[in-house]
Amino acid sequence: MTFKEFKEEYKKLESAEERKNFINNRIQALISDDSLERIGKNLTGSYRGFITPNMGVVSNASGFFADLKMDDLDVFEEFMNYFDNDIDEYLRGEPITIQVIQSFIWYYFGYNDSGVLARMDIYLSNKPVSVKDLKFKDIAACSERSAMVQNILKFLGFDSEIVFGKLNGGSHAYIIFRPEGSDIHILYDPMNPVEYFVNDKKVYRPGVSLMTEEQYIQLQNGGSYSFNYDLVKKLFIKNNKYTFDEKIYTSDEIKYKKDIEETNELKR
Repeated sequence: MTFKEFKEEYKKLESAEERKNFINNRIQALISDDSLERIGKNLTGSYRGFITPNMGVVSNASGFFADLKMDDLDVFEEFMNYFDNDIDEYLRGEPITIQVIQSFIWYYFGYNDSGVLARMDIYLSNKPVSVKDLKFKDIAACSERSAMVQNILKFLGFDSEIVFGKLNGGSHAYIIFRPEGSDIHILYDPMNPVEYFVNDKKVYRPGVSLMTEEQYIQLQNGGSYSFNYDLVKKLFIKNNKYTFDEKIYTSDEIKYKKDIEETNELKR
């Protein structure tokens, strides 16, 4: 199911019960592939599928932040209810959809990671950790936020992947997706929104950056990608002043190539 097909099918639904049944059926179709036990740092360079409840997500090389379970299956109905199921207003195209997803991620997890020790305590106290353990706590980091975004994008029918690589040399998870019917790629970092100012008031919008096919291939092959502000300026910032942060993204080249080969093998 593509993003366009999702919207067309969902708009036909007239009652809350019909919408609930549609969402449940969609989830069941997505969790049917449970081929991997764990994904994440030092395990997978990229993962293009839906992260099922039985998978564990590993967010750092030491394995300390490991075995996060994306087991909140109510989140998809919660996401649709978040904007009152208004497909035409809030899911009419990729830019507004990503903005709604970013807003929902802030609602679900709270704002950016404000307590490493509190996050460590959750992982020490719970084995495995449910994503629900992080809800509303302001402690979720890049892996949890990107995993949630990946699942929402797959639920909506996007061609997307979660990448376990690096940002400015430090371990980092982020998203790359391809707009429907397009040859371009967009890097989306749910952990690092863009900050700009309207009448001296700070405003935050999704950290999205346009990638050419050549840049995408370079990233897969171990090259770096420098976050470009042109897209976010065009979509959100306009002529307003913004905070420029140099952000250099890399991937785990060896794991990335292995994942691509395995994905291509499955398609044959």
